[in-house]
Amino acid sequence: MIRRLSRRFALALIAGAMALSLASEAGAQKVAQGKQVTLRFSWWGGDTRHQKTLEAIDLYMKKNPNVVIEAEYSGFSGYYQKLVTQLAAGQEPDVFQSDQGWTAEFFKRGDVFTDLRQYSKYIDTSKFNKTLVNDYCVIDGQLVVMPLGFNGAVFLYNKTLMKPYLKNGKLDLTWDEFIDIGKKMHAKDPGVYLTSNVTDAYVRFLLKTILEQKTNQIAVKDDYSIGFTKEQLASTFALMQKIFDGGVAQPYAESVIYKDSFLDNPMWREGKIGGVFMFFSTIDRETHGLSFDFDVARLPAFADAKTSGQETGPSLMVAISKNSKNKEEAAKFVGWLLNDPEAAAILGTERGVPANSSSLEVLKKAGKLSPLMAKAVQVSNDTMGFKNGAYEMNQSVHAIFVAKMEEVIFKKSTPEKAAEDLVKELVRRLDEMKGK
Repeated sequence: MIRRLSRRFALALIAGAMALSLASEAGAQKVAQGKQVTLRFSWWGGDTRHQKTLEAIDLYMKKNPNVVIEAEYSGFSGYYQKLVTQLAAGQEPDVFQSDQGWTAEFFKRGDVFTDLRQYSKYIDTSKFNKTLVNDYCVIDGQLVVMPLGFNGAVFLYNKTLMKPYLKNGKLDLTWDEFIDIGKKMHAKDPGVYLTSNVTDAYVRFLLKTILEQKTNQIAVKDDYSIGFTKEQLASTFALMQKIFDGGVAQPYAESVIYKDSFLDNPMWREGKIGGVFMFFSTIDRETHGLSFDFDVARLPAFADAKTSGQETGPSLMVAISKNSKNKEEAAKFVGWLLNDPEAAAILGTERGVPANSSSLEVLKKAGKLSPLMAKAVQVSNDTMGFKNGAYEMNQSVHAIFVAKMEEVIFKKSTPEKAAEDLVKELVRRLDEMKGK
């Protein structure tokens, strides 16, 4: 009897231990998994950025099984309009990629950004350049966005094609030399052009650069005033018209159809474009699979220019919606995306060179920062221009410059008339933004 009682007691102990073990496991699993949460994350980019971001998202969800991240991605064209529509309807994603030109506009609405400093437990800013963060990410003491990377403009050129025009192996040009070389190249072979670009990037890389070199100040100031005269803008338009009329640039109507990547342009792939003005973050992507020898140079400049007009700043930003119902989980994800070494290794330079110093070291050690991109970073940093103004990259302001530039290029207006019309429209728009 004693044996039977002992056996029953032993069985009871085993059963109790198993029950406790299962309960403990279930509890631990529940703690590990946490509350089930779904986050929406939206961004724009090319196929490689999509692929790498999805890979990073998969890893995050494996590490955090309580979180489901719904990816919403597209090309750049139409992204801003879609985001604005979502914001108006209160249906924006929890986490979204943004652009520096939208920050002031969105902040003014009052219903877009979560102050990320509320979640400093998860979003560590200590490894980021303080000037970069303060200049571009903080408004009225609120940390409204964080930089996913930093970027700068350079001239990426096909060294194989441009070899006859190099000086001591370099391409270091004034605007007059740039135009002269472009005309010679096109005269020698009408199927060849010195430069091209995608969509309306000519405003950002040529018009803005030329205008700042002429005026030695930004085009639209933070007090809503204009930093140029009608005469200075007219001469800038005239120079751009000269670039297109002289066959220096691929016809605008041909190049503008390529929305997101130079590799979409067969002229670039075939080695018939000398070079392109671009941000250095996309150099590896835009040269991928091409057999030509490439190099980078600073932007052309006037001999008496006091600034390069070259843009350097955050490449892309990330924000958390003020209306998100899962801000804490969103902050955890954003913090991981910005600071985690595994995330850095996956994302590489798809959103610019990491603005986080530790993430940059990850790429350097892994050999993921190509020598060409490393050189471009140095060229850009050596030729920095002014900080972008809070409003000059605003979408509606940008659209005015694009419209008038295109009128000049397509000969629907003279440089003088386009400059006069632009100033009128720009002043009217800035007054609206200021609240007059």
